[in-house]
Amino acid sequence: MEANTSQEPSKVPEIETDEFEDWFEEFTHLVRSGRDEEIVQQLSGSHYADFAEVLHELEYDEAFYVFRLFQAERQSEVLVELDEDYQSEFMERLQPKEISAIFELLESDDITFILASVSPSKAEEILKILDREDSQQIRVQMEFIENSAGRIMSSDFAAVYGTDTIRKAVSKIRKIAKVVDDIYTVYVIDQDGRLMGYLRLKELLLTNPSNKINKIMIGSPLSVHFNTDQEEVARMFRKYDLVSIAVVDDKDVMIGRITVDDVLDIVQEEASEDIYRMGGLSEDEKLNTPVFESLRKRILWLVVNLATAVLAASVVSLFEETIQKVVVLATLMPIVAGMGGNAGTQSITVVVRNLATGELTLNTWWEAVRKEISIGILNGLFLGILTSTMVYIFKGNLVLSFVIGSAMFVNLFIAGTIGSCIPLLLKILRIDPAIASSIFVTTFTDICGFFFFLGLAQYFLSYLN
Repeated sequence: MEANTSQEPSKVPEIETDEFEDWFEEFTHLVRSGRDEEIVQQLSGSHYADFAEVLHELEYDEAFYVFRLFQAERQSEVLVELDEDYQSEFMERLQPKEISAIFELLESDDITFILASVSPSKAEEILKILDREDSQQIRVQMEFIENSAGRIMSSDFAAVYGTDTIRKAVSKIRKIAKVVDDIYTVYVIDQDGRLMGYLRLKELLLTNPSNKINKIMIGSPLSVHFNTDQEEVARMFRKYDLVSIAVVDDKDVMIGRITVDDVLDIVQEEASEDIYRMGGLSEDEKLNTPVFESLRKRILWLVVNLATAVLAASVVSLFEETIQKVVVLATLMPIVAGMGGNAGTQSITVVVRNLATGELTLNTWWEAVRKEISIGILNGLFLGILTSTMVYIFKGNLVLSFVIGSAMFVNLFIAGTIGSCIPLLLKILRIDPAIASSIFVTTFTDICGFFFFLGLAQYFLSYLN
């Protein structure tokens, strides 16, 4: 039970400030001293997102102890803000009655997300204690493809019939509002549940109560099929400045809605996922992931990197005699390969980003490739001349400066070409470009950089000694 107190509730300081560190030290002391009333006093006036951040700073045992001091309404607000590890831990520890009380206050998309973080046996146990209708709805939603519109939608929405009068519709919305949070849009459906249109609350309030809904509704509403990927949903929200969108089935029957707060979470999730994948990491790895589990997730791509490094080294081995005769080549060749790798990474980043946002499609691929090739040529000319000039100043050998300048030009041209083409090719092959692009491109630029630089050096060897 939530403790009662007559004191004015305090506010949690911003988490990245010195003030928070002092506050958190005192708060931790309260937790470890079991001073429940003061703990509740410290968090009662805080926003649920700040509350969740405080729990994340605590150990699981301490966080759960604090969480249970509050009533179900407050717990439901905080639970959806916690990361998957804390959600899973709390679900394992809470009693069935406690879970049922919390879930009664959550929308179906939040429940589905939370259940996805627990073991199948625990999820089944939880579903059995829920209301039969709610349990069936959640089971259906969990059958949808992961990261699809059906999986992230809420089955709770405000809808009226096109044949309703404004007066009747307003009466319906009042009842719906008791169980549905954040009603941005009122959807209009026919007697079979098919989506016909939508209207805003303002229009309901300002229109003659005797008018029919189908006379004032906005037709041709935007909607998404339940199998639509969540990235495509996010693109639609951004393109059309939406706050809510209907989710329909194969027969255009409305089965749920997605709201803008869900999309913000998707954008953050997808961005984090791409960053992790470009580094060869699993998107679900966190700071508290066990060492050996992190090792298992990382080792595969490191082995692949080792194989590509061996391949590049084998190219260098072809020119061992040349390097032995002109030792300075060993100090200069990493420059050529490194610059190619960096330029290739820039091209990859631009192409992968535009593929993810939908600005670049397989139908407009040539535009991206042409641009990156042009940039590669210009980069190659500028940096090739700059590098050759610097080498000539320090080494005084005109042929050596020509060799490295030419190799730099060729490698940066290749970096732009390969860096733009590889992500598109992987997209065609249905491989995530964010995962594998950098490995392929770095391999190409290393091999080509070493080959052209050392190959030219061997050809002009008599002028380099």
